[in-house]
Amino acid sequence: MAKRSDPVQLLILAPWWVSATLAPISFILLRWVLPSLAQGNPFWLNVAKGFARFAPYLALFLLLLAGLSYLFGRKRHALVDNQISLESLRALSWKEFEWLVGEAYRRQGYAIEETLDGGPDGGVDMVLRKDGQTTVVQCKQWKVFSVGAPVVRELFGVMTADRAERAMVITSGKFTRDAQAFAEGKPIELIDGSALLELVKGVQAYPPPKVSMEESKQSNEPTCPNCGTPMVHRTAGKGTNAGSQFWGCRNYPRCKQTFKISAA
Repeated sequence: MAKRSDPVQLLILAPWWVSATLAPISFILLRWVLPSLAQGNPFWLNVAKGFARFAPYLALFLLLLAGLSYLFGRKRHALVDNQISLESLRALSWKEFEWLVGEAYRRQGYAIEETLDGGPDGGVDMVLRKDGQTTVVQCKQWKVFSVGAPVVRELFGVMTADRAERAMVITSGKFTRDAQAFAEGKPIELIDGSALLELVKGVQAYPPPKVSMEESKQSNEPTCPNCGTPMVHRTAGKGTNAGSQFWGCRNYPRCKQTFKISAA
């Protein structure tokens, strides 16, 4: 199955309020409840007093984890909401790619089992659970090579061994014909870069605004070929092109598409 997380990772991956709630609860239990329950037994009372001295440090540690969980949650949300093209998907690191996939399926109501560590191509990257079904997932952030049949075949073996109902291979690139042929008729879903981009756009909280080609023509603004937004007339302020005019995407810096404006 997926690489196992330690308790600290699990708390960072969980919503921030989990650690924030555990902090005061653990403080109350260690500082007051345990010593109260140990009254009348000198041995356990000394043990409880030792835990009581540790209570503030544990509470502070849990609050720190809550802060890390909040920041990590913001990062995962931004990874999904900032995607505008295949180029932006392929610019992610392999781990950011996994986090993006996990967040996209989390927004579809799946329970996600994942980790913060591990390495690229390290077997099953995450497990999805929904409606009583378990799906093992392998993420391939391959920008050049197509995912071949051996990868799909290996994941199918893991799915069978772990008695999961489904398997899924997700890539920012494409799949070979052999990989598609092997997956045909099996409970294996192959999601290439284009399909993943559509999935991500479907769950974005704040999808980039789009305009039709007709609206773009009427406003005399070209449409960005990457993300479909109207472009903005800008003037370069520095560098070798200082003073020159160009069209820039409204989604900059997420999208850096530009067009030069020829002098009349």
